[in-house]
Amino acid sequence: MTPRRILVAEDDPVTRRFVVTLLTRESFEVREAEDGESAWTQMESWRPDLVVTDVVMPYLDGFDLLRRAKSNATLRDIPIVVLSMKDREEDIVAGLEAGAEDYIVKPFHARELVVRIQKILARIGGGR
Repeated sequence: MTPRRILVAEDDPVTRRFVVTLLTRESFEVREAEDGESAWTQMESWRPDLVVTDVVMPYLDGFDLLRRAKSNATLRDIPIVVLSMKDREEDIVAGLEAGAEDYIVKPFHARELVVRIQKILARIGGGR
């Protein structure tokens, strides 16, 4: 079976590299985007199985990326996990109401992130 595809949208290069390395070690095929617009372009062209996105990013923030994806007929079924320092209840609720599959607050535990992603992918099934 072909590895599941994950897109990591994160403007902080240290965090982005950490998440990409973490997921690559778990045998996922991972691509990265440094801003929301780049993430949107890759979602359209590459069609990942799951997206991990920050909220605060240039050009298109994570909530706008989420809303855009959920309103697009061909991309709405891609689960999106928000990974953000925005830890207020209203931010978390806004992300979940906008359609995020999960919302994880930074700083986060590496193993927890991996397990949450694995559970989401197992639940949606399929595969390439």
